[in-house]
Amino acid sequence: MPFRILCLDGGGIRGVIEAVILAEVEKIVKVPLNRYFDLIAGTSTGSILASAIALGKKSEDIIQLYRQRGKIIFPYTSIFSPQRLSLMLKYGLSAPKYSDKGLIEALQTELGNVKLGDIKSPKLLITAYDTFDRQFIVFKNWQINKPWIDTPLWEVCVCSSSAPTFFPAHLLTTESKTYSLIDGGIGANNPSACAVAEALRLDHPIRDISVLSIGTGDANQAIPYTKVRSWGLVQWIWQGRLIEVIMDASADVNDYISRQVMSPPEMENEAAPRYFRLQPKIMKDAIDDASDVNIDRLITLTEVYLRDNKDLLVSFLEHINS
Repeated sequence: MPFRILCLDGGGIRGVIEAVILAEVEKIVKVPLNRYFDLIAGTSTGSILASAIALGKKSEDIIQLYRQRGKIIFPYTSIFSPQRLSLMLKYGLSAPKYSDKGLIEALQTELGNVKLGDIKSPKLLITAYDTFDRQFIVFKNWQINKPWIDTPLWEVCVCSSSAPTFFPAHLLTTESKTYSLIDGGIGANNPSACAVAEALRLDHPIRDISVLSIGTGDANQAIPYTKVRSWGLVQWIWQGRLIEVIMDASADVNDYISRQVMSPPEMENEAAPRYFRLQPKIMKDAIDDASDVNIDRLITLTEVYLRDNKDLLVSFLEHINS
């Protein structure tokens, strides 16, 4: 019996790329995505998209979330903005670039008071990292014995989206345990390997599993050796390059693992793959530029990418229905 997985990368405001692709997927399959996919996995901005889909929100509405809430989450782009002064007074010069106040406000508004365990279908998987225990955390709505199962969905997404240098770590307190959580993208910015592992653990044969993996853009802007060899704290940390490179590498590693696991030798001769990744090329890789100009640019480039790749997408979706 087919077991369909949807995986959504992290990438801040670039999540609008995923939302545009999801709108196209929704048109093709002609049913709400929370009824089409059996498991939806998300990291960081992908966790927000995954949660919204699990709640039955339409992809077109999620695109508007980025337009309407983006500037609340990312109210400026320069670390020298006067709006950052209160953070520096609280944490010092090395303060995160943004407060999490806007992120929390936006997610509470969009996701309401629903708890993770309230969602019975589809299966929902969200990643984060606990700095207390130094452990990768995978939130799953079907693990009812975990201390975080009654955590509000918006708070789970805050945990997954608290990217180091951009946002403060989030303190999650449950009845039995307290966590200090940061963005799951440092380990699984593309959560596909996590999702495939869970599907196998749930006793679904590899032949029955299919994965649609959607990224937030593949940056083809090289970082020349002549520059990077002399970079230090300012360039890597203050300019946010280190976390961006870590998350790019994390997405690529998990993509590699998923492709290998989903293509065992006994399935090499199959007509179509059961793992399909959509990842447009992008020139600008900033994850916090919430300007209307940048959002419009991301939407336009994704629409062009979809026109060039629609036949492949349709073919994959038809194949996994069989």
